[in-house]
Amino acid sequence: MEPPGGWGSPPWRPAPKAVILTLVLYLTFLGSPCYAPALPSCKQDEYPVGSECCPKCSPGFHVKQACGEQTGTVCEPCPPGTYIAHFNGLSKCLQCQMCDPAMGLRTSRNCSTTENALCGCSPGHFCIIQDGDHCAACRAYATSSPGQRVQKGGTESQDTLCQNCPLGTFSPNGTLEECQHGTNQAWKSQTDL
Repeated sequence: MEPPGGWGSPPWRPAPKAVILTLVLYLTFLGSPCYAPALPSCKQDEYPVGSECCPKCSPGFHVKQACGEQTGTVCEPCPPGTYIAHFNGLSKCLQCQMCDPAMGLRTSRNCSTTENALCGCSPGHFCIIQDGDHCAACRAYATSSPGQRVQKGGTESQDTLCQNCPLGTFSPNGTLEECQHGTNQAWKSQTDL
């Protein structure tokens, strides 16, 4: 049966041989499973290089040259400002973390060739982003407003807790732990004298 409106069969029609060839190529290259050589099963103190297992470098060292048939791994100390904390097969040491004072951070442990630096909060700041055993960002303690007292001072992990003064008491600048008897108006009159 011919399609309506004068439409005939399409001017092109793939030849059966072309369809079969395309299918064969597809199955050969795309349809077949990828072949990846299996990595050797290395001991805990070794790392794979090709089909061999090489001894790992000690903490504080990186691989300068992988082992060969007649040689072991050549390890080199980490340069200043870098570290590696574990036995490894790395070709480069890891960059030491910098504690940015603009983020309220200070160095609580310096970087060595075997340990990364640890950051803590600068005085007057508390940690807002904890990352494992170090702080990634700190914020300055909140300041209590006039009419509030410091209920609990800030720590490295918690902000200052402020509380409104009870009626009939005041705190002129929010820095006191206990509110004073009287009113803020009476205090202002005394300071104006």
